[in-house]
Amino acid sequence: MISILIISRDSLRSYDFQNSIGFIINRTAKVFIKALDSELREKVGVTFGQWKVVVILTMQDGISQKEIANRLGLEAATLIPIIDNMEKKGLVIRQVDKDDRRNNRIYRTEKVDALWDQMIECALKIRKISVKNISENHITIMRDSLDKIFENLNAHFNVGYDSTVSTLSAADSSIRSSGKNLKKKKVKLIGVTR
Repeated sequence: MISILIISRDSLRSYDFQNSIGFIINRTAKVFIKALDSELREKVGVTFGQWKVVVILTMQDGISQKEIANRLGLEAATLIPIIDNMEKKGLVIRQVDKDDRRNNRIYRTEKVDALWDQMIECALKIRKISVKNISENHITIMRDSLDKIFENLNAHFNVGYDSTVSTLSAADSSIRSSGKNLKKKKVKLIGVTR
């Protein structure tokens, strides 16, 4: 004898996912990334993924592919085609690590350094549009709240995400200054500044 269990949709517990913090953060992040990616592609000829690599390299040039992947929260296999494409475009060079020949170190080129200020302008434009009509006080509260959510989830679930990335935002006040001393600049990937 076969029994069929019919569950009424009305008996399922409802969940208002469209008003959940996770959904709103994810939706907003996707739009932010798409907007910045579009602006970077149009104005500079780089993708958002390439931009993130450049940001990491402006903080520490010559780090390994593995270190870049860890800081970006990416799998190494995901990063390889991004680096390959950047190398083909002349934005980075890959050199075998003299201390460990199994590793490659990635360095910025003069070409990418020359594009840095244009990338910053794209990030600042997206930031300005994104926070239009939002007070600095609300921006500070939002940033602090998001940082705390990140810390709570990272600590509880021990996901091992490099927290230095969470403090990175394309609109850090240091990127407002000249792009001449790239090695000393601290920049943030996306988001808002303090």
